[in-house]
Amino acid sequence: MLVIDGKKVPYEEGKTILEIARDNDIHIPTLCAHERLPSFGACRLCLVKVHGTKGFMNSCTTPAKPGMIITTHNLEIKKLRRAIFELILSEHPSSCMMCSQAEHCDKFNSGIMKAGVITGCNTCPNKEICEVRAIADELNFKSIRFPLFYKELPLERNDPFFDRDYNLCIHCGRCVRVCQDIEGEGILVFTKRGHDTKIGTSFEKPHIETNCAFCGACIDVCPTGALSARGQKWYEDPDERVSTTCMLCDKGCHFEVDVKWGRIVALRPDPNYKTVKTGICVKGRFCLPTMLNDTERLRFPRIRKNFKLYPTNWDEAAIRVREILESYPPSKIAIYLSSFLIDEAEYLFSKFADQLEIHNIFRKPEDLKKIKKNGIKILYTTEGLPELKKYKDSLESIIFQEVFPAEGFELADVVLPAAAFTEENGTFTTTQGPMPIEKVVKAPGLALEDWKIIAKISQELDLSGFKYIEAIEIQQEMERVNFKLERPEIDEYYLKYRGTPIAEKVPDFDLLLKYRKDREKPW
Repeated sequence: MLVIDGKKVPYEEGKTILEIARDNDIHIPTLCAHERLPSFGACRLCLVKVHGTKGFMNSCTTPAKPGMIITTHNLEIKKLRRAIFELILSEHPSSCMMCSQAEHCDKFNSGIMKAGVITGCNTCPNKEICEVRAIADELNFKSIRFPLFYKELPLERNDPFFDRDYNLCIHCGRCVRVCQDIEGEGILVFTKRGHDTKIGTSFEKPHIETNCAFCGACIDVCPTGALSARGQKWYEDPDERVSTTCMLCDKGCHFEVDVKWGRIVALRPDPNYKTVKTGICVKGRFCLPTMLNDTERLRFPRIRKNFKLYPTNWDEAAIRVREILESYPPSKIAIYLSSFLIDEAEYLFSKFADQLEIHNIFRKPEDLKKIKKNGIKILYTTEGLPELKKYKDSLESIIFQEVFPAEGFELADVVLPAAAFTEENGTFTTTQGPMPIEKVVKAPGLALEDWKIIAKISQELDLSGFKYIEAIEIQQEMERVNFKLERPEIDEYYLKYRGTPIAEKVPDFDLLLKYRKDREKPW
């Protein structure tokens, strides 16, 4: 047992005083300690008194021992913390924290004021989650005795995805440690000494010239607004935060999605669902909001009339698909299944093909060679395919079910707008096993989930067993029939979502790929 502030708490071998205090809901302020990182002892705000020892100890680096009697708060400790915190604030834009009008300012300027350079709390995108500001409130700071020192460092925006304003940096070392000790990369280091100490890369190279994976782990642990995601920082508090699984590859990374105004505005690794070191790569972390909010998303069904595609409703689209499928025998029909379909959609397409006795199921672009070989006349594809142009003279009709107007869209006779994976519920089988897919936002326009589209077409064809209301009903049926998936693997470095190159929709990702085109792995 230990005693912390008069409270008996259980001793756990290998833990520090700070860790045991946190486990027992005893608050000790700190700026450098983080649950994901090894102890460092940089900020010294976590000073405590251990009875029977001289001086004060950093609770984040001091191993707990049985029988310790620890004081975390008294007048002397509070004075020390205030002095240390004053030194920290003397090199951090802090005027807003001590302004006598701060309360009125917060009341009448509740929104974030966008600014190129952050000069105070009201121009900082991290205002509501800033740990420095929280400690200033806790210690009731109203003034600083030391001279203020503004570093006058330039805003660093020469890399994709990140903004770095080291004028706000307090040298806690979190970003350095997460990069070195957790990610194992060592991109970030402390450079120079004294007042000139700065976080950066060796020889101050741009991150894009290093081995930086742009995973965003440094942003996740930064206690201030020094590091921020360029396109994900001006929306204030999200309206909703939803956990789901990334479907850009089959690793099964889980992330939290911030939703504002019915749109995806930011993503970060789910702290409760880690599957890899960061839990999410640059594609999922920084590309999804830009890509899935793209204005060129397919929003309405379309059918070809007089050589042009015209918007229509789902009933007319389903009737046209039925007419096309009934015009040829099953042996002349092929279905191309995207690897990015959720399990429930995969199952319904399999069930659909079985009932119609369609045996030409394509899963890879090279399968399209069978079009001429097997005399295929109708292709129902769930992914844009650049090779389709080669076979346009062999095919009589193309049914195009996609999220974007990807390659092959212009050849389609019927276009069926599909929801992205962030707009549907279901499961996705990964290398980690089946993972939950949660609906984060509503699909644009009249776009529907893939399983709902094929269910609607099946009902139009009078096929049996396609009257589902929710994806859970399909899951239960899949378990009853012991359905086995045959989906090809999706490599982490695959650069498309369905048939659309991610770089085509995300300029920063395009910059990354072009700059690192000679590397086997661009991140």
